[in-house]
Amino acid sequence: MRTIITIILLTAVVTSCGSKKDIAEVTIGSEQTVAYKSLGNGVAAISLVFFKNNTFQLNFKSIPQPETNDKPVVRSEKGTYTGEGSWKTLQFLSNGFDATALFDAQYNNPDEVEVLNENKVKVNTAEQAITIWGILCERE
Repeated sequence: MRTIITIILLTAVVTSCGSKKDIAEVTIGSEQTVAYKSLGNGVAAISLVFFKNNTFQLNFKSIPQPETNDKPVVRSEKGTYTGEGSWKTLQFLSNGFDATALFDAQYNNPDEVEVLNENKVKVNTAEQAITIWGILCERE
C-alpha cells in the first residue's frame, strides 16, 4: 500500500513540474520603430507596435455595444518578426491565437497584409494604414 501511494505522489509531482504556458517567452523591446493604432470607432481599440529588437506587440480590446451585457474581449499578443524591405513577417507565439480571425482576408487589402497561416502574417509597414479585424489602423 505504501508503495502505491509513493508511486501516485511521485507521478503527481513529476507531471506538475513542467511548464504549462501557452505563450513562449519573448522580451519586448523598449524602442519602437513603427506603430499602428485604430481610429476612433465603436467596435474595438487595436494597436500593433514593432520594436527595434525584432519583436512586436498586438493589443486588442473589443467595445461592447450599449444595448448588450457583453464583456469586452481583451487580447495582448506578442511575437517576433523578420523583415524583407518594408514587409515584416510576424510570428505570433501564443499557441491559442488564430491570425486568420483578426487579419480577415475579406477585409484586408493584399498590399497591406497577407495571412500566411494561423500564427504568421506579413505586414507592409510602408503603408500609412492597415486593416485589422475590419478596422482601419493608422501609422503613427
